[in-house]
Amino acid sequence: FPDGRRVVSCDGVWNSGEGVLKVWDVATGKCVATLKGHSDGVNCVAVFPDGRRIVSASDDETLKVWDVATGECVATLEG
Repeated sequence: FPDGRRVVSCDGVWNSGEGVLKVWDVATGKCVATLKGHSDGVNCVAVFPDGRRIVSASDDETLKVWDVATGECVATLEG
């Protein structure tokens, strides 16, 4: 994240393949949000420059755009 206070991780293709992202507080080391919605492993994530949204890519052949504040998926791109 641009402010350096949070980071995001994904479950990866070699892990459980549950399609989960987690947002972590760097200072405390605690997970502050869990984003679920992909049907297969997530292998790439990026944070928008303003820090408000995350985009994730999955082996389910979708990109998902997430609202960090609500944890909701706001868009799914397929193909």
